[in-house]
Amino acid sequence: MSHYYFPQEILEEILHRLPLKSLVNCISVCKSWKSLISDHSFICNHLNRTIQAKPDIASLFLFISLKKRAEGFKYYESQDFYSLCSDNHQQSDDNDFSVLKSSVIPLVTSEHKEVVGTCNELVCLADYSVLDTSDLVIWNPCIRKYLVLPKSSVGFRFCDPDHRRNRVFFGFGFDSEAKDFKVVRLASTINNREETPQVEVYSLATGSWRNITGKAPPILLCMQVLWKNQMFINGVIHWVVSQRRNGRIHNFILTFDLVEEFGELMLPEILRESPYQLSILAAEDSLAVVHTYCSEVDEEFISIWVMLEDSWSEVFHRDTRRYGGISSVLAIRNSGELVLRIYGGMVILLDPVKESVKDLEPRDFVHAFAGFHVESLFLINEQ
Repeated sequence: MSHYYFPQEILEEILHRLPLKSLVNCISVCKSWKSLISDHSFICNHLNRTIQAKPDIASLFLFISLKKRAEGFKYYESQDFYSLCSDNHQQSDDNDFSVLKSSVIPLVTSEHKEVVGTCNELVCLADYSVLDTSDLVIWNPCIRKYLVLPKSSVGFRFCDPDHRRNRVFFGFGFDSEAKDFKVVRLASTINNREETPQVEVYSLATGSWRNITGKAPPILLCMQVLWKNQMFINGVIHWVVSQRRNGRIHNFILTFDLVEEFGELMLPEILRESPYQLSILAAEDSLAVVHTYCSEVDEEFISIWVMLEDSWSEVFHRDTRRYGGISSVLAIRNSGELVLRIYGGMVILLDPVKESVKDLEPRDFVHAFAGFHVESLFLINEQ
């Protein structure tokens, strides 16, 4: 039998054109193919080609942690589910959410687990049950691989065994220059004065944390700011934080580019001194902020502000009593549809133009998160 030889560049070109699941199967063909497909440069090139070939390929990732009923209203043992939905609005409705039971994240079993963020198909999960040693997991749901991060060495400045005043929040993104995923950890304390947070950065490439506390500006953690929320877009992580300026609370967006420099981005003027709830919103191509506030007659409203061409625009404004009672906004799809949390343990998909509502199963959840992702081979080497 004659043996055919493919030049390396031709073989790489063929493999780059294969879908993700086929590539995973190809790893088992031979050692040389496994070595090639598992190579970091190949993985990065495959992701870039995927995005360039289909710019609208990003999907919406929905993670839900459900409560299991025991007796009456007593709950025990949460179950984790996730769903993937194509965000190409040109496709039919048949491609909508399908909920899949996940069996690949047994590491973070506490009911305090939450999703930090999604980036290039990787999902970062945090367990907030013990703030000073928060467990972190980076997970690729499509290829069922995960990585448990080592414990951070940076703690809180003030001793508070019960952690009633301590707060820790994270950022997660991809450094396109270094071709490296990074997790940022900020530890601070709720008090009446500004404090420079303790900051560490974890590099997936090096597998270690580095302390960069000296680069962070002083911030004031206010109760109205949802400090757990972050957004990664265009190589920059964003959080909503506050400072005290001229005796008044000033809200702004703290930025952190993955070259590891902090910066500041102004919010819309109406939000800068708002005493009401503010949070960053998951959107694929634009920076978005959610504002939940009360009117003078104690009616509660929710509004969404999106940054378009370096200026802010309000794109959504509703009474929170609509649609069964809006608890929070999880994401904006490319189609303009909103993923909303509803009081009573529900997630719905709202078309704000048509005012059409779709109930997304399942119900009765502890925690829900929505973010965007693109299929990739990252973590393929993890056992």
